[in-house]
Amino acid sequence: MSKPTLIFTPGAWYPPTAFDPLIDRLRPHGYPCQTVAFPSIQQATVVTSLQPDIDAVRDAVEPAADAGQDVVVVAHSWSGMPVCSALDGLSKTERERNGKPGGVVKLVFISAFVPEMGESLIKAFGGTPPPWYIRDEANGTVTAEDPYTLFFHDVPDGQAWAGTLRPHAWVTKNSPATGEAYVDIPGSYLLCAHDRAIPLPVQEMLVDRARQKGARIVTETVQTGHSPWLVVPDEVAAYIHRQVENIQSE
Repeated sequence: MSKPTLIFTPGAWYPPTAFDPLIDRLRPHGYPCQTVAFPSIQQATVVTSLQPDIDAVRDAVEPAADAGQDVVVVAHSWSGMPVCSALDGLSKTERERNGKPGGVVKLVFISAFVPEMGESLIKAFGGTPPPWYIRDEANGTVTAEDPYTLFFHDVPDGQAWAGTLRPHAWVTKNSPATGEAYVDIPGSYLLCAHDRAIPLPVQEMLVDRARQKGARIVTETVQTGHSPWLVVPDEVAAYIHRQVENIQSE
């Protein structure tokens, strides 16, 4: 039986290449791997809603499902917003009911937002942007103040990784989620104990809230900051491998 396809979705500001060290450790195990390049990061100044990012996730997932592949979506940080809105009709269970092959069999969240329907990222922060958001109103973008300290403080070559970040479309911070894929698709959540961007209590709250809606989300904790696969790539690769291996028992 073929291995599931892993589709990686980067958080705000991150390039898809941020996942390369993790993918390098997973491909030898036979996992086909893809990354999503979000329009709100790649073409930040022209994006006017969350929809292009939602479409980017579907454009990656749907062809794999139509090809009969099981799909695991790995969502980091902000990307939980478009991912949870993008998968209507794409779970394997729903596709099987409609006589279609393939589909999403699991969601893997890495310190990611798990939004409720109609909730924007700013709303999830209580309606007030984090103080470290730096807006460029003329270009309609936002960057993070001191990204090294926020995202890469424990990462080898963290300053270099911080230099790979790009401005993000401000509108995506205020656009509402249009789906709750985690209610129907089993999930796992890698809690990052030393995260300075999304503190551990916030991560735990997001998981608890999703569970109250009926989500089946299991958790593990890694002793890193916001980018764990850049700190302990072997540990995170092993974590993802376990989540895939456990699909049959869920």
